[in-house]
Formats: sequence, structure tokens, C-alpha cells
Amino acid sequence: MGPRQLSQPFGDEPYDEVDLPRAPLVRVLSQLRFERMSVLDSPSTAGEFTAALSDIYPYSDSSTELNLLLGGGQVASQPTSQTVWRLRSADKTRTVTLTNGAISLETSTYSGRSDFCKELLSVVEVLQGIVKVPSFNRIGVRYTNRITGDLLHRLSDLLRAEILGLSSVSLGNAQLQHAVSQVSFILGSGRGLVGQWGQLSENSGFDPGLPVVPERSYVLDLDAYLQSDAISPLPASIEAEARALAERAYRFLRWAVTLDFLREFGGEV
Repeated sequence: MGPRQLSQPFGDEPYDEVDLPRAPLVRVLSQLRFERMSVLDSPSTAGEFTAALSDIYPYSDSSTELNLLLGGGQVASQPTSQTVWRLRSADKTRTVTLTNGAISLETSTYSGRSDFCKELLSVVEVLQGIVKVPSFNRIGVRYTNRITGDLLHRLSDLLRAEILGLSSVSLGNAQLQHAVSQVSFILGSGRGLVGQWGQLSENSGFDPGLPVVPERSYVLDLDAYLQSDAISPLPASIEAEARALAERAYRFLRWAVTLDFLREFGGEV
């Protein structure tokens, strides 16, 4: 049996994996969160982490980001700030970001979940060798797809009607400028998935961490996560959980897109 449309986004029906050489992925991101640790208040610790990864991520910089505290519907009068260390690969397509409370791996050249999760494993091994985080409280794997150009006229061929929403409705003399939906699913045992999708006008976005483009676009963003007070700190366990989350996001994608989508982006269907 060849690839087919899935009937449920979170079912257990079998499916064939389809490689998409021209996938419209613009970002794949995995982030692990943990409680603040006093050891990471020291710049020397971050320096040791940066040095340990310098062969793979030779470029680094740091900055101070402002976090406004919200409460009672108002912005707190005393904002907090924290240092952010960013390490970039030689080709600047992969970035490791470390703060006192989170570490992430991001890439714009995704070659598959196996390679991505192995790279995440390597980064976590270095972190644990230096900092020894006792446990993580959230791990997420996030995929951001963006469709532009002439393909915007073929969205009804590429995506399910449930995903398209107003993007598939004839509006008469009006033109849809911006329509992004956000949904959240709880799967039990701290697991879930957050999805955002819809049309964006020129030079607009839905995520401050993602550069905008000077043309209309359609985005499909999926964030599969596990949230718990005691996620195992063992790097091998983190890799296994990241792989499972990546598979969950892929299953949802396979439900959301059509066989024409798979063909359009290089899938052998």
C-alpha cells in the first residue's frame, strides 16, 4: 500500500514516511526548559559551554533580553533581564541558544528527524557535562512551514479544508489579508501539540523569532511538546523523547496535507 491521506491527526493508523526533498520548512526548533540554576549566573560557565561546542558552532555572541513581568493586567514596574548566548554553525544555518532556564537547537536546513535529534543529543551531552541540569520541565519540537508564490492559488489542492478555513472561501470583491488560527491539543501525560496556520499579508508575521517575507504567504506551524516537573535529564532519554515528538508533529502534518502536497514538494507518491 502506498502513501495515503490519514483520517485522524492523532490516530494509530499506520502510514508510510514520505521524504520531501523540497519541503517548505523554514525552521525546525527544539527547546528544553529547566529551573534557573545559580551556576548559569556565572559568565564563565557559559564560556565553558561555548568553548566546548566551538568546533561545530564557531560563531558566538551574547545579548541581554528584557522580560516584562505581567500581572493583574498590567506590566510590572520592575522588569527583569537575562543574558542570551547564541552559537552558530560555520554556514550559519544552525543555532544553539542558551539562557538560564532554557536551551534550544534551531536549523533552517533540516535533513530529517534522525540527524536533528542526534545533534540535539550532542548539545545536551555537552550541557550536562558542564551544568548537570537535574531535570527538565518542558521539551518541544516545532516545525514551521511557509508556502509562497503561485502555490497560494492552489492551497485547496494542497491542504485539507479543515486547515484552510477562510483561505478557501470565495469572498467576492474582498481580499483576505490576514487570518491565522491557533489550536491546542492535550494528549495526556503532559503531552500536547499547539498548531498555528493561516494566511499572512506582505511583511507580516505571527512569531517575532521568524523573519517576515515581502510577499503574501501561508504558514503551517506545529509544536509538539511534553511538559512535566520531572523529565529525565539523561541525554539519551531527551533524544528519544524529541524523536517521539517529531513523529507526532509529522503525523499531524500528514493528516493536514494532501497527496498533491507530497508530490509538489518532491515526495514519491
